[in-house]
Amino acid sequence: MHTTGPGTYKIPAFNDVPESFNISLLENANNPFAVHSSKAVGEPPFFLGCSVFFAIKDAITAARGGDCGYFEFRLPATSERIRMACSDDIASDCIGSDRDQSSFQPHGSF
Repeated sequence: MHTTGPGTYKIPAFNDVPESFNISLLENANNPFAVHSSKAVGEPPFFLGCSVFFAIKDAITAARGGDCGYFEFRLPATSERIRMACSDDIASDCIGSDRDQSSFQPHGSF
């Protein structure tokens, strides 16, 4: 796949894979477009985005007071979800006392 630059590159999604996906590898194929004759494919840089998610989750753990145990935190990590996951006095007032504050998931602009 060739694009004119990163601005025109469409990130593949799960629904971009066809139902029948049969491939075969060419032996000794000349590929002048590959870096050092590489024939590898994949999107390893996309996994780097996970480091941001876990950094946010670590910051929330610190805001909750350190060793708070497991808590559910879903993607996307919107500002509403981050704020409510901190479980401080202000967030507790917004959630209310009738809900389980440890597993509360806000519904907002996401």
